[in-house]
Amino acid sequence: MNIKLTEREIAELRRIQKKENFHRRRFVKATVLLMLHNELTLEEICHSLSLDDNTIYRYVKSFQEKGLEDYMKDNYVGCQGKLTAEQERALVSHLENNLYSDCKSICTYVRETFGVKFSVTGMRDLLHRLGFVYKRTKPVPSKADEAAQQSFLNTTLPRLLEEVARGEAEVYFADGVHPTHNTRAGYGWIRKGKEYKIGANTGRMRVNINAAIRATKPHHIVYDITDSINAQSTQRLCRKLLRRHSRKKIYYLCDNARYNRCSWLKKWAAGTRIQLIYFPSYSPNLNLIERLWRLMRKKVIDGVYYDSYDKFRKNIHDFFANIKKYKDELRKLMSLNFRTIGGRSYHLSQTSS
Repeated sequence: MNIKLTEREIAELRRIQKKENFHRRRFVKATVLLMLHNELTLEEICHSLSLDDNTIYRYVKSFQEKGLEDYMKDNYVGCQGKLTAEQERALVSHLENNLYSDCKSICTYVRETFGVKFSVTGMRDLLHRLGFVYKRTKPVPSKADEAAQQSFLNTTLPRLLEEVARGEAEVYFADGVHPTHNTRAGYGWIRKGKEYKIGANTGRMRVNINAAIRATKPHHIVYDITDSINAQSTQRLCRKLLRRHSRKKIYYLCDNARYNRCSWLKKWAAGTRIQLIYFPSYSPNLNLIERLWRLMRKKVIDGVYYDSYDKFRKNIHDFFANIKKYKDELRKLMSLNFRTIGGRSYHLSQTSS
């Protein structure tokens, strides 16, 4: 099969091929004619353009009957979908407020609500087109108070940071953590179809760490590895802060754990330069040190097998003892940017080290 094109038709088809706003269907239709004009075989064209012979016969017939101008008109109309635009909007609104763990259940909802049937594959394609992806849910504190969090970030923390800027005080974010001697699977680059196996144990021994991180210089960390995190270990941590900053007031930002609100600890702190500041209840998202725990797990725990508790404890201790090794990462990770439980963002100033 071959056709003969005029010089004007060849020039026009070449122009279409080179248009900046590339349109694949028009490019293929133009290229088919040029390849036939150059006497390429049907098999060669099918192989080069990934077309079937019926499509090529249809293109040739259209060109011969309509001429080049009408042949190149693209009147293709894509699938309009089984749901109307209004129904799609209603489905999006429903899915944003209701969680489904599989497409089959959504198919059932659509059939019962709109009277339209979908296959599981068809529903998956529709969900992707509507902007949905299948991913893990994110747990958040159910009793958190959005207004209290906003007040803390609008008023309390900025006021404390102003004192820091004037050289009158220091702000530390404090918390305790209890990593368990047990292998945690982590993410890594692994060849597709293969598995990267690490040893696992059933250890239940913990390393108890009480620590405080400086708001304006997050690589400045004071920590206490202890048998138990309680009011006594918190007092030891505060004493370390007092020795580090011999004249300034120290704002110790902590959660509402019972040992932080212990009456004798508060009485002791009242006679020092330490002032205990409590986060709103159920607000780990406001505590900068939570990001330090994630970094520690990433660097020391995730994807690593420790055959003994002593090695596990030593590597955690080494992480804190050599924390300046991660100075650049800490500066990026622990900027004073926060998001409330309701999704509102706050960006506070932070001095450079």
